[in-house]
Amino acid sequence: MKTALFLALAGLALAAPALAAAPHADPAEVARIHGGIVDCVRCQLEGADLSNTCVKGHNLSGADFDGANATLMCMSYANFAGASFRGTNLSGANLAHADLDGADFAGANLNITSFKGTDLRQARGLTQAQLDKACGDAKTKAPAGMKVPVCS
Repeated sequence: MKTALFLALAGLALAAPALAAAPHADPAEVARIHGGIVDCVRCQLEGADLSNTCVKGHNLSGADFDGANATLMCMSYANFAGASFRGTNLSGANLAHADLDGADFAGANLNITSFKGTDLRQARGLTQAQLDKACGDAKTKAPAGMKVPVCS
């Protein structure tokens, strides 16, 4: 029993440096988003708290939002081409009319996320289960074989 516990703890200790080496949000780039200076191409925003911020109509193409908190974020009409939203919490975010070509949504929380007027056909990592929690309108274009509920 003690040997098993030791091995488990040793495994955690060995894994810790790998976790510490993972990339994180760039504090200066996060500050730019919070400060309203929001064109931020290829920004490193991984794990950042961006809740209730607004980047409406700006260019964030190629940005890394992985694991970020983007709840209630105003993201409409913005360019997120090639951005990564893997594991990002986008609950209540407004992505209406956003450019999401090549954006990756694998594991993202899309609870009450608005995709009104948005073309999702080139987005990656989306599942029907994710889209069932989001909403759009008659102009929303879902990936092949999927549908987006209409916002009420």
